[in-house]
Amino acid sequence: MRVETFVEANKANWELLAALVERAAGNGIRRLTQAELEQLGELYRIATSDFALAQRDFAGHPVVSYLNQLVAKTHGVVYRGRPSAAWNAIEFFTVTFPRTFRKLAPFTVAAFLILMIPAVINGILIARDPDALEWTLGEEAKELIPLLERGRLWIDDTLTEDERPATSAFIMTNNIQVSLLAFAGGASAGLLTLYVLVINGLSLGGLMGLTFYYGLGWRLTNFVIGHGVIEMTVIFMTAGAGLRIGWAILRPGPVSRKDALFLATREAFTLAIGAAPLLVVAGLIEAFISPLFNPLYSILAAALSGALMYGWLLLGGRVKAAQGDRVTGWQGDKVTR
Repeated sequence: MRVETFVEANKANWELLAALVERAAGNGIRRLTQAELEQLGELYRIATSDFALAQRDFAGHPVVSYLNQLVAKTHGVVYRGRPSAAWNAIEFFTVTFPRTFRKLAPFTVAAFLILMIPAVINGILIARDPDALEWTLGEEAKELIPLLERGRLWIDDTLTEDERPATSAFIMTNNIQVSLLAFAGGASAGLLTLYVLVINGLSLGGLMGLTFYYGLGWRLTNFVIGHGVIEMTVIFMTAGAGLRIGWAILRPGPVSRKDALFLATREAFTLAIGAAPLLVVAGLIEAFISPLFNPLYSILAAALSGALMYGWLLLGGRVKAAQGDRVTGWQGDKVTR
């Protein structure tokens, strides 16, 4: 075989391998997709075989040096040491978590609708007629009415400056409990998750409607908006993770129910773990910024936290297409980029 024929027959595979190696070398092999990893392994074996043939049949030709460099670089990418724990954490929060959030976005949206529809309906009912409390929130909610009639919210006496650190810890704990319950509800085929969403929706909407009836709705909105963007997103996210587990139980698809549940649980736990730090941030805002009842501070906190969080969730882990286009190729007797 002539060397030109050998190069022409195989250079497409070499260039594709070089492109994958370039991406993995710059961003880490873990950032390649499953299909790309399989392709990398197959092309590496082909290139190794081609290198051996070139050494035997075309000794001294530049193609031997080119393949030697390509195989060596690929070997370094494939077999380099395992990343440290710190790097694994960075990789999780910058790549794995945002990618999983986007993958499970339909379940997050479903959780949003399941909670918000009862909230809006109940809020409108109670804002028009507080007697609706009896069959939507129960008798305990009526205890708030005397306080509201005096023009005060139930949070006015619990968020004093001296009590804010303890309150912050309580708020974070409560939010984590709600999120974990919604997440764990997936094990009941999603039924418990649905219950948690509906009950919390009725409670949220009912309290908002009650405060609007007594003219304190905007004051409560001013308190909630600062931390609400993060807090509600986390609740929708973890509840969506629970729905994902429930869906795998009910509709496993083309794989076995056991395999479907395993994959769903892995994705759901990724969301639950990644959401925990967000609840800490929401709790701090709720305890130290929201009680100021300053509309400017509340709006700024909501806008800034929302922009940072959704920028991270929607853009994190995306690999620029241009990176994959930087192909190292073979042209005659030299390597080109």
